Amino acid sequence: MKNETIQMKTLYILTGVLLMPLLLLAQPSNKKKQPLLRFIGRADSTQKAIYLRWASATPQSWKTNNKYGFILERYTVIRNKQMLSTPEKLVLSPSPLKPRPLEEWETLAKKDNNAAVIAQALYGTDFDVSINEKGAAKILAQSQELEQRFSFSLYAADNSFEGAVMAGWGFVDKNVKPDEKYLYRIKTAAPGNLSRPDSISVFISPSEYEPLPAVQEVIARFGNKGVMLTWDIQMLSQYFSSYYVEKSADGGASFKKVNGLPVSNFDNSTGKQNRMFFMDSLQENGKEYQYRVVGINPFGQSGPPSLIVKGMGKEMLMTVPNIRNAYLDKKGILQVNWVFDEKANKAIRGFQLKRADNIKGPYEIFSDTLPVTSRTASIKKELGASNYFMITALAKEGESSTSFPYLVQPEDSMPPAIPTGLKAIIDTNGVVTISWNRNTEKDLMGYKVFRAQKKGEELVPLVDSIWYGTTFRDTLSLKMLNKKSYYAVTALDTRFNQSAQSTLVEVKKPEVIPPSPAVISKFKVEGNSITVQWIPSSDPDVVSHTLYRKAPGDTIAPTTVRIFRGRDTTSFTDKELPGGKTYIYYVVAASEGGLTTASEELTIATAQQANTADAKITRMYAYTQPEKRRIEITWDHEMQNVAELHVYRAEGGKQLVLWKVLPAGGKGIYDTNVQANTAYQYGVMAVFTSGAFSSMKTVTTKY
Repeated sequence: MKNETIQMKTLYILTGVLLMPLLLLAQPSNKKKQPLLRFIGRADSTQKAIYLRWASATPQSWKTNNKYGFILERYTVIRNKQMLSTPEKLVLSPSPLKPRPLEEWETLAKKDNNAAVIAQALYGTDFDVSINEKGAAKILAQSQELEQRFSFSLYAADNSFEGAVMAGWGFVDKNVKPDEKYLYRIKTAAPGNLSRPDSISVFISPSEYEPLPAVQEVIARFGNKGVMLTWDIQMLSQYFSSYYVEKSADGGASFKKVNGLPVSNFDNSTGKQNRMFFMDSLQENGKEYQYRVVGINPFGQSGPPSLIVKGMGKEMLMTVPNIRNAYLDKKGILQVNWVFDEKANKAIRGFQLKRADNIKGPYEIFSDTLPVTSRTASIKKELGASNYFMITALAKEGESSTSFPYLVQPEDSMPPAIPTGLKAIIDTNGVVTISWNRNTEKDLMGYKVFRAQKKGEELVPLVDSIWYGTTFRDTLSLKMLNKKSYYAVTALDTRFNQSAQSTLVEVKKPEVIPPSPAVISKFKVEGNSITVQWIPSSDPDVVSHTLYRKAPGDTIAPTTVRIFRGRDTTSFTDKELPGGKTYIYYVVAASEGGLTTASEELTIATAQQANTADAKITRMYAYTQPEKRRIEITWDHEMQNVAELHVYRAEGGKQLVLWKVLPAGGKGIYDTNVQANTAYQYGVMAVFTSGAFSSMKTVTTKY
């Protein structure tokens, strides 16, 4: 057989497979240092043999190894499930395995096109797969001749195991036993100065036979006189290097290979391509065609066919409808009109109107099948704030066609409903969690949250923009004097129509500040009874005032004289006290939260030690002196045994507090810390040497 004969015979084949991929034994794509050989094996229990395949990894090593050949060795490692102490070595290639001479290829090349490709790659004087190229393109193709010979020969060997054996790239070991396991090693016979030493091994036993699986997940999509097939290749990549697509036009009675050529993955070096795609043309629409896929492994062995997929070609609808106008009339009825070529009426069964809240959908059916001849529609249905409509021409066969979206926005001045179910919970740190029921309006955009520190004052918004949830958190300062805060919520739609405020919800802050103290204003001793008067705490949430009594120097708990609810009681007479003793009284104010504040203590002598006859201030006056920016306070008394005088002062209607302590002979005092248009109250009480107090005399003036 002459070179030219093989060359001419294989030109068509090379052109036909030019876009086919190189598979399992192809050259690696990365630039890292890689082994110069690839090696795989497969056990075949039916023929009691082991099939071996190897290949060079680069074009240059392929050329060198084809010249010098390969050495194949076998080591028996395991026998009867026992590992041998010394593996038994057998050289399976007494002479290096090389490509057979050219004249021996003729018989095989005539019946096997892939074998002809291998022979052409090995021995052809030219290997030009770009026959029609001219000029620079042809020069580039010729410069890549070695790589083309290498690549196409590997692809052809993957589809012709007999050709691979003749090329010295495959071997069948039939002298094997099922109870033994072998290590096969292949290495290059090339001198070390031409190729770096390299070998690669396969560890396999005849008993490890595994039947080939069927191709999975074959899907067919039929169109107008065409079909696209796709199937999973990631799952079976370890088994198959190429595939045959088989087609039946007689209901599955017989299947024929499409184009007679295998289909392969052109480039999966990244490992990210999971599916194979194949296009085929159909002779006619409306006729059923069946397809199945058969996997081919690198040894040329076929797996079982996949499940059959079937279908038929369909006429495609080429005309697309287009909405010209859509609006709401004065009666609130949607008016839609569209255009569609009347020549395509025979290909459709009607129209369908779909609607969505936004342009991306999802679109739902708004009006079902409209007549084929209609180009307008009047529909009375509730619409949202924004409505996107599309009209679809429903094809009798194949895919329908749909218009572009058309926006319709009705006028909207109605606000959303007032939010309901408003609740507020506060924790001990002052964090308030507010929640409410979600509104049901389709055009709802969000909410506004408001707060007031006091009931009746204007509510202020807590967020500048829109709040989209139904839960909101706020933090209150527990040091502020207000005991309660109030919250409300409003709803807004997409047109910024705002509802009225919800019902106010009240939040009571946890108490951290004790109430203001009560002030004991005066007392009166009558025999063995002592009457104590006080000014109650000014805080509105005070729930009780408790009067306590103890003796000076007592270490035991004081005696609770009486508990008074609220703030109404301001005096009490403590009766039947033992004479000749001194008593200390004080009042404790308690708030709703349980916080308490005690008043200053008051020391009182018993009746036997008090000078009650003259225990009072007889006269007291207050004179304003604007020119000297002061108020003069004077008083007089005729009491004996006075130790000191206590002067009290109050500003602007507030409670009296102890201001000055004066010697017993004092008859007056100046107040220079005064403000214009302000009322001042003053009180004077005598303290006797016995420890008793007189009654308090008060006077009020305005500066």
